[in-house]
Amino acid sequence: MEDEAIIGMLFDRNDAALPEIAKKYGRLYAGVLRGILNEESDIEECANDVLLSAWNSIPPNRPERLAPYLCTLAKRTGIDRVRYNTRQKRSPGFLVLLSELGECYPGEEPAAPDDTAGEVLRDAMNRFLRGLDPAERILFLRRYVYGESPASLAGRFGMKENTVCARLSRTRKKLKRFLTNEEITI
Repeated sequence: MEDEAIIGMLFDRNDAALPEIAKKYGRLYAGVLRGILNEESDIEECANDVLLSAWNSIPPNRPERLAPYLCTLAKRTGIDRVRYNTRQKRSPGFLVLLSELGECYPGEEPAAPDDTAGEVLRDAMNRFLRGLDPAERILFLRRYVYGESPASLAGRFGMKENTVCARLSRTRKKLKRFLTNEEITI
């Protein structure tokens, strides 16, 4: 089924859209969740939460492309679960990724961005990513957006894990220089 038809079903509040979403994109957003979460039970529960979030947010939102929209919902849901688990002292999970990216911010400890600062940062990140060569961009996105481990990336791209870590480290340093030159602070 095409995305427009699924979105139309959601606008019509037809709950048959949810199994269609799960059938077409379930593996995709579950993969995003797997990159963030360790426990299969958390992944399954968050996958259901992604469907609920889609149901609750469409309408009023009308995404142009359903796959990236669902991946964004999955990422937010997974991060929220990690925060919950961490507050409960159950799992360090995704905090490794956040600490790796934390070194890229030019100032002190970054605060949660407000809407305007978030837009400025998003636009700056998009410019930064467009400036990377495609292989570097894919590696960066697979690690920091999809949460894929360096070992998994090494296997996927036929590199040594140390090579992946070194390339990611260089890209983070480039990002820090870029944000500093752009005078982006959060």
